[in-house]
Amino acid sequence: MSASLIPYKDDPHDKKPLLKKLPRFLRRFLCALGMAPEPPKIKGVFTKYDVTTPYSLTIRQWYEDLILDDPATLECALISVTWYKNKNGVRREFLRLDFSSPDKLHTSIVVAERGTSDIKNGNPSNIIQPSTDIEAVTPLGAATPLLVSQGSTAGTTDESSLPVDETTEINRKPTLSSHMSSMSPSFERSARDVVSYAALESSAGTELERMCTKAIPIRTLTFPPDSVVPSANELATLVYITSAHEPTYNVTNTQCYWFVETIFEAIKSLFAGAEEIIVNAQGGTWNGVRIRRKPSADGVSTKYRAARAALAEEAERKHTAQRQQDEETRRERQAVEGRALEAEERALEAEERALEAAERALEAAERALAAEEANARLLQELEALRRARASTSQD
Repeated sequence: MSASLIPYKDDPHDKKPLLKKLPRFLRRFLCALGMAPEPPKIKGVFTKYDVTTPYSLTIRQWYEDLILDDPATLECALISVTWYKNKNGVRREFLRLDFSSPDKLHTSIVVAERGTSDIKNGNPSNIIQPSTDIEAVTPLGAATPLLVSQGSTAGTTDESSLPVDETTEINRKPTLSSHMSSMSPSFERSARDVVSYAALESSAGTELERMCTKAIPIRTLTFPPDSVVPSANELATLVYITSAHEPTYNVTNTQCYWFVETIFEAIKSLFAGAEEIIVNAQGGTWNGVRIRRKPSADGVSTKYRAARAALAEEAERKHTAQRQQDEETRRERQAVEGRALEAEERALEAEERALEAAERALEAAERALAAEEANARLLQELEALRRARASTSQD
C-alpha cells in the first residue's frame, strides 16, 4: 500500500478541466438522439441516462436483491473509492465508489452511508439521514420518494447533534468522551445503511456528484494496473458485511464515521496494491474533536474472506450441479434421440420389407400375365391348326 499526503484544495473527482467534462454531456446529448449506446442494464450499479433521481435503497436490499446473484456485477471493476465528510449541516461521512462497465465505456457512481431508523412502538420510521444534498431519493419499488432535507435531524440522534459547542477545542476530548459514555440508551438506534447509485453520465449521476463536490474529500483509493481490483459484486459483499457486523447505530462507536472508516480500511487490507491519497485529516472528527470508533476492519475483513469463500464454494457447487444436470439432460436427450432413431430405422426397415413384398407381388403378376398371354397364343395356334386340318379334309 502506498500513501501520499497532499494539501486539501478541492474534490479529487472535480479536478478535471471543463473540456474534459464535455464528453459526458456530449454522450448524454447523443444518447438522447439515439446515437450513443446506453449504459448496461446492470441493476444496483447503472441506471439509464434519462434517470433524473438516483435510486436509493437499504444495503441489504441492494446486495441481496440486485447484486448478489447477478454475474454481470463481477465484470464491473472498481475505479476509485473516496471518503467524504459533509462541510455543513449534518457532518456525516460517506463513501463514493466509482465502477466501470464491463465494456469500459461507462462509469457508475455509488454512494454508501450509515443513517438511523427511529424506532417508535416497535416500528422503524422511514426517515433516513443520509449525508446528501439531494432532496428526494427514490428507492426501487417505492411508491413515493423518501424526503430528506440537508442538515435535518428528523427526530433522531447522530454525531451532528452532540451537545458540544461549536467552539469546542481538541483538548476538550476527554470531557466529550465522558459525556458520551454517560448518555442514555436513546443514543443507540437501529442503523439504516443506504446505497444510492446512478450512471455517472446521467442527470441522477450529476446529482450524486454534486453532493460529493459539496463535501470535503478525506482519502482516496485508486487501483493501478498491477493492483488487485475488486468488482462491484465483491465490494457489495464487503459493504453488506460491514453493515451487518454492527447493525446498531451508536453515536459513541458505530456511527457513520465507523462505517466509512471500516470499509475503507478493509479495502486497503483485502485488495493489495491500491494507492491511497490522504487529502484531509478531518475524517472521524466532530468540530475538530476526534470521535471514538470501534476498531472493526480486521473482523470485517475476516468475515469478508469467509463469505467470499462460502460464495465461491456455493458457486462451484451450483456449477457442479449445473454440469451434472446438463450431463443428465444431454444423456437423456441422446437416449430420446437414440430411441427416435431406432424407431425411424424400424419404420424404414418395415417400409423396405413392404416394398420388397410389393415388388415380389408385381413380379408374380407379371409372370401370371406372361403365362396367360402364352396360353392365349397357344390356343390361337391350336385353333389355326384345326382350321388347317379341316380345310385339308374337304379337299
